[in-house]
Amino acid sequence: MNALRKAGFAVGELPPGPGCAISDVPGVQVGHCTLREGDGPRTVRTGVTCVLPPGDPYAEPLPASVFVLHGYGKATGLWQVAHMGALETPILLTNTLGAFRCADAVVSWTLDRHRHARSVNPVVLECNDGFLSMIESRPVTESHGLQALSAATAGVVEGCVGAGTGMVAYELKSGVGTASCSVDSWTVGAVALPNMGRREDFRFLGTRPDLSAVPRVRREEGGSVVVVLATDAPLSSRQLDFLARRGALGLARTGAPADTGSGDFLVAFSTGYRLPRGEARSRAEVLGDENEVLRGLLRGAAQAAEEAVLSALLAAETTTGRDGRTAYALPWAAVG
Repeated sequence: MNALRKAGFAVGELPPGPGCAISDVPGVQVGHCTLREGDGPRTVRTGVTCVLPPGDPYAEPLPASVFVLHGYGKATGLWQVAHMGALETPILLTNTLGAFRCADAVVSWTLDRHRHARSVNPVVLECNDGFLSMIESRPVTESHGLQALSAATAGVVEGCVGAGTGMVAYELKSGVGTASCSVDSWTVGAVALPNMGRREDFRFLGTRPDLSAVPRVRREEGGSVVVVLATDAPLSSRQLDFLARRGALGLARTGAPADTGSGDFLVAFSTGYRLPRGEARSRAEVLGDENEVLRGLLRGAAQAAEEAVLSALLAAETTTGRDGRTAYALPWAAVG
């Protein structure tokens, strides 16, 4: 179970999957590479997280879509996913200035398996962890992206790991969070990387918790948030666009402001069928739009996104980073 469920909380009416994690979608794995080095002005608190779809995404891409709530970000690969409706690589999450080296890692990972490939669309999403980490030293390298990919397993570790190591949300220490919902025989799962918002924005299950005893974090940038949604339901790329947009509703429930300085990106993909490279069309049958199951999956996307953000905060630990700056964890007592 994720940190939120372990603490005795629940979001919404839909039941979670067995692990309440994105890995409840069969075959989806998550891996981390965590960097914690030094102290003072050269402190590094950062890393890489990967979401690895099942099978061979380059040989048989997955249907996918993207929703950009606000586009102040340095993500790679989103335009091709949005235009073609297909995901052909794993997804990496990291810090802003690590995105480009992580793109190299995805390309290398793919070429290692397809040495004759002449075009690869690496999908990398990012948030800025410069408040706690010396981001300008560019500590994340291609090898760290490859380490996250090789570490991928079905057991999702939450909190201050991988890309979540240096993240701050709602002036609290944040991290990586996950959640899932079951709808009929299908599952929709989420991984969230929250790094946004002011203390006044924050809502926990619809209420504004008393955090007066928790020291505030003051930073200049507006902050960002990334959500990756996966489902085993056979959805078209158009329907996956619906799913990604509903994920943004879940972010709003936690108070996400979509600030003018934020990169708020949501990517959704389905493992329910494949789009084999070179074939004229998919042979899959997708769910109909006027379908109670699809309606449930859309509600589930919002619920899973909200829960993944809250779980990221509950799983995080108080962290001291560059120049002695400290981001304090959300105390369970404040929300209980």
